[in-house]
Amino acid sequence: MKKLLLIAAIMAALIIPISVFAAGSCVETAADYTGGFYQVKLACTGDAANGSIPTQTISTGVMAILQGHYYLYQVKAYPTSGGTAPDAADVTVNQDSQDLLGGKGVNLIHATATYDTHPYSSFMAAYRFPAITNTLTVAVANEATLSCNYTIELLFVR
Repeated sequence: MKKLLLIAAIMAALIIPISVFAAGSCVETAADYTGGFYQVKLACTGDAANGSIPTQTISTGVMAILQGHYYLYQVKAYPTSGGTAPDAADVTVNQDSQDLLGGKGVNLIHATATYDTHPYSSFMAAYRFPAITNTLTVAVANEATLSCNYTIELLFVR
């Protein structure tokens, strides 16, 4: 019995660090600019096993600044300088389970170029600037380049 527990403990010690470090991640930074602009940057590194990142929830501190005061104006994505280039991937910015980009985030991430889009309403078939009233999440789908590096910028206006 003691041998089984010892073997299980050793296996857990070997497996846990691999799963902790395997997941992709993003580092959030925010900046306030003169003229009523507020920018949130997500510098992302894709998972070493499949290129993915977990859905990113904008931090509570940043949301306290944005909620009720700002509108989403633009979302931009580009390969991080000096990093591993990503392949084409899709970005969604969600508030209350609604994609504020209205599908315009498809292929927003590119291997070499900077792409941007404004928020879009699929229902109204028009670009718009939605008020930030609740927590925002950013998700990336269809990224398959292992350990890729890209940055997503969200620009807000008053």
